[in-house]
Amino acid sequence: MDQHQGRVLSVQLLRFLAAAIVAAGHLAFAFSDHVGGGLGLDRGVARASNHASQSAVPLFFLVSGYIMVVASRPLFGVKGGMRAFWLRRAVRILPPYWIATGLLVAVFAWLGREVDGVHLLRSLALVPDYGADGARPLPILWPGWTLFYEMLFYLLFGLGISAGRWPAVGTAAGGIAALVLLGLLIESPGAVLFAATRPVSLLFPIGMALALWREGGGQLPAALRVALALAVIPAMALLPRSSGDALDFAYLLWAGIPALLLFAAVVGGPLRVPQPRLADMLGGMSYALYLLHLPVAWIWAAFYPGFLFALGPWFHFASLMGGAFALSLGFYLWVERPLTAALNRRLAVASRRT
Repeated sequence: MDQHQGRVLSVQLLRFLAAAIVAAGHLAFAFSDHVGGGLGLDRGVARASNHASQSAVPLFFLVSGYIMVVASRPLFGVKGGMRAFWLRRAVRILPPYWIATGLLVAVFAWLGREVDGVHLLRSLALVPDYGADGARPLPILWPGWTLFYEMLFYLLFGLGISAGRWPAVGTAAGGIAALVLLGLLIESPGAVLFAATRPVSLLFPIGMALALWREGGGQLPAALRVALALAVIPAMALLPRSSGDALDFAYLLWAGIPALLLFAAVVGGPLRVPQPRLADMLGGMSYALYLLHLPVAWIWAAFYPGFLFALGPWFHFASLMGGAFALSLGFYLWVERPLTAALNRRLAVASRRT
């Protein structure tokens, strides 16, 4: 079974896998390394782990492109579909992000770390702000830098949704292509336009194209899908990591190709998922895990019992992952899901009144 309540379970599992890889990479190399030199991993293993974490971001964008084509069927060609789509995506993305950011700011206040007010406002509004490396927009909740690209994609996709599926896909793909081309032509465009013109956004049209191909009856042979999955590891080993701007065309090669290989292997045909409810729940909680693992890490850094450091970095890492998983699951079940449902109901009522 690859469907549960209208959701593609294989894609749900990919969402969870990407979130778990990102969380593990951040927790291992930004928090657990201070008690064990990067978990005691040798340089080659550490480099491979970081490569996997970086490739999880393209996997997110591929998944988003795919999901929008599949999940937006009820809105294609519907009057008012554009407004409904934008409101639903804003409700899905922004309130959990704001809550997670607020939690992190509260932890920083408890720890006595200063938070710049302007940076906080820009972060909450998803207005790109750049760190010292100048490569990625860095909100206070820094994993949230990807949300700028998600919202940009939703903006473009929604522009054509009331006209139908192909206008929505064409508007999004054409808009992204035009922005990337503009980025090649303009020097020093400013933070917002610079972020909007990064080639990393081209992953969304690739995800959409795969969804259209699958919905049109496309399917890869099982042997080829296995070969694609097996090719992920050598691709990460052989593709050299680029320096400089992390979101350029070189990034699409060394981080995007492994993600694309895995994505095509999973969605390229039917995939039997033995526990559909569990798979759906894991996919559902993936966004919470993506947002909350950083606040959990800072909380744990402040309150982790000193005597437990003697158990080593791997115990520290396991406790971090366990805490992030538990908090994310609880947040998804008791905060994010009911809050999203309640806001959508309110917006539906308000829409009918107007």
